[in-house]
Amino acid sequence: MTDLIRNYTQSRSLVRKRISELLVLRHSLHERGDFLRAKQLDLDRRIRLLYTENLELTEIIAHLTSCQRRRNESVEA
Repeated sequence: MTDLIRNYTQSRSLVRKRISELLVLRHSLHERGDFLRAKQLDLDRRIRLLYTENLELTEIIAHLTSCQRRRNESVEA
């Protein structure tokens, strides 16, 4: 279970990193006035999807952590 939580945590870290990269790219394109390029790359949709994925990963990690904690408590009792 610990490995599973660690893998989900690493995945969430990669998603957060990608969100950051895309936000920087979108900001850079908007600063240059290249709104068409940002639209062609579909940056807003991609960023929104990654935020959703980040939220889902966070919920999964919380659930797995809770399960692991309950399992550990039942073993100790």
